[in-house]
Amino acid sequence: MKRGVALILSIIMLVAVMLPVQSFAAEDSKGLEKAIKIAKEKFVIPDDFKFDYNVSTQNNKNVWYLYWNSKDNTEGISVRIDENGTILNYSRYKPGVYPRQKKFPKVSKNEAKAIADSFIKRINPAAFSELRYQDNNRSSLDDKGYEFIYVRSPRGIPFYNNTVNVRVNSETGEVEYYYCNWDDTLKFPEVKGIISMEQAQSAYKEKLGLKLAYNYAVDDELIRTFAVYIPKYDSYNYCIDAFTGDKIETRDGYYGPYSDYGAGGELAKSAEAVNRETSLTPEELKAVEEASKLLTVQQAEKIARNTKVLELTNKFKLTHSSLSRNWPDRNSYIWYLSFDKEATEDDKEYRYAGVSIDAKSGEIISFYLSNPYKEGETAKCDETAARKAVEEFLKKFNPDKFAQTEYDKSQSDEHLRYAGKEGPRDYRFVYVRKVNGVPFTGNAITVVYDAVNCRIINYNMEWFEAEFPAVDKVMSLDDAYEKLFGQIGLELQYKLKYSDSYARAVNDSQSGAEVVLAYALKPGKPTTLDANTGEILGYNGKPYKEIKPVEYTDIAGHFAEKQIAALAEYGISLGGTEFRPDENIKQKDFFILLSKIMDYYYWTVISSESGDKDIDNLYSFLIREGVVKPEEKSYESPVTREEAVKFIIRALKYTEVADIKGIYKPLFQDQDSINPDLEGYVTIAAGLKIVSGNNGCFYPKNKLTRAEAAVMIYNCLQR
Repeated sequence: MKRGVALILSIIMLVAVMLPVQSFAAEDSKGLEKAIKIAKEKFVIPDDFKFDYNVSTQNNKNVWYLYWNSKDNTEGISVRIDENGTILNYSRYKPGVYPRQKKFPKVSKNEAKAIADSFIKRINPAAFSELRYQDNNRSSLDDKGYEFIYVRSPRGIPFYNNTVNVRVNSETGEVEYYYCNWDDTLKFPEVKGIISMEQAQSAYKEKLGLKLAYNYAVDDELIRTFAVYIPKYDSYNYCIDAFTGDKIETRDGYYGPYSDYGAGGELAKSAEAVNRETSLTPEELKAVEEASKLLTVQQAEKIARNTKVLELTNKFKLTHSSLSRNWPDRNSYIWYLSFDKEATEDDKEYRYAGVSIDAKSGEIISFYLSNPYKEGETAKCDETAARKAVEEFLKKFNPDKFAQTEYDKSQSDEHLRYAGKEGPRDYRFVYVRKVNGVPFTGNAITVVYDAVNCRIINYNMEWFEAEFPAVDKVMSLDDAYEKLFGQIGLELQYKLKYSDSYARAVNDSQSGAEVVLAYALKPGKPTTLDANTGEILGYNGKPYKEIKPVEYTDIAGHFAEKQIAALAEYGISLGGTEFRPDENIKQKDFFILLSKIMDYYYWTVISSESGDKDIDNLYSFLIREGVVKPEEKSYESPVTREEAVKFIIRALKYTEVADIKGIYKPLFQDQDSINPDLEGYVTIAAGLKIVSGNNGCFYPKNKLTRAEAAVMIYNCLQR
């Protein structure tokens, strides 16, 4: 997480200032006085700072929001304290001056961790005794602070709903924010009489389990499908009761596959929102229509108006249209149409509809209809009746594709947790495509039924053609479980369970919940397994690699051990477990190291094992930045010491100065051996202490070793 997280927290607290302050009785003013005193005892607050406050009620407690700002509003302190005197949030902002180029932080991660620990002990010692630090193994030169996350762990068992977050500035060592998400009213069951891990694993297989499925990824705009084993149920909200071995549905948080869109899931997106690509200009649109014989917007509109379920009368006006390439099938195009019906004296209800249509076949891909409810209206049918109506609709609307699907109850039920205590007024039903008898998670038909007005309001079809590998030789389910438990594993956890399915509306209240002891999959890793190898797969369908500092096995006692290890801590490494410090470094490997102290952002981590495409992209970046010229590209060639200096000085943007002739004083005895065009580069590098001589010589033509390269990069960050 970066500084944006701290700013978001500050904004959340500052917004509360705009809320009306409650009228206070005498005891309320005493509560405010108490909160101010606690804040000023714990934190250094300048006397000349302006003060403001607000109060709200959370879980039947008064919570005080206190704000201090400098007179010019360039610095600020925010503190949130409940009526028991517990500090829930602290945020300190002051402008900082940060170096233009990357450098090692003044405060190490270990030093910052000690500062964070000390801060929590001082602010909330009772909470600290229950905390377990969660190391995310991430240290970045891009971020000027360290994020430390602590999980509440009573009796040593993690309870991921309660956490403490601390951010420490890596330049000053100051705590920039503290966030405590804590409920001190919860009761945690004793760890007595629970089933064993072996019994929990057996129960997981029987009550939850894995399923064989197809998944997909897109490589160079080509769709690649592959067989996987995945959990049958959402692994965050389903677990095994640690006492009985039964399946528990906790409804613990907003981690379902459709959580971004609420009850409507994918379908709650309007036709415009679903447009993931930039709309085509009229000239581009005309060219595409002529080249591909696509439907015109008039033809697409006619299809929409002739589709009975949309109920697009003449009162609905087409207000927006756009044509875009589809995703992930980049050879298809989709028309996105939006219709509005303005309110009138006769019909005071504003209505709208969004439709997406395949621009080649004319098939309706999705639609969304507004469904305003009147106060007091309730559902006229239950889930069973709604599902029956949906399936009758699908048999008529898209019989061929519907016949290739299977109802997926686990996904269909996800939206119920957002319904509120009054129960659902609409239902979502998900039908997953099956290929070779195996569900394909990337394709599905999803329908939302309005149970108040008894009509279909959302329809969305994710469907594309692809080649599917055979699944007759995948690993057995037993082998898949062995991989799952070995690589991810079950963990004894405390979880929140809501007895009422609708108790948790869209807020963070934990009222109505009880803490249960359960076995659940450990968080932090993907739960998708390659069905052939059992490897954990990342979102891109490639083997998942856990982010952690590289630990080399061959640098102990080497003269560059300190520098190589320090770079690796911040992700500046070449991958693998051996650094091979005395080997000559290849040009591409030198650039891998150099790019990591530049502002090079790429979707995957670049290492010596990276493919040609990743290395090509790296070189394209370096050429754009003026670090290397096209004619200098030579991936596998060794790099000389003077060449290395040339590339570094270019990366530091000192090229124009380095190219000035006749102004540099010779520094090395072998100055005559240095390429005359690079004398300025070597002199600047020596002046910046990036390089130094050996017995007064620079040895410009010597091939650079991997260790020497690491020392140069390290010295760049020490400036």
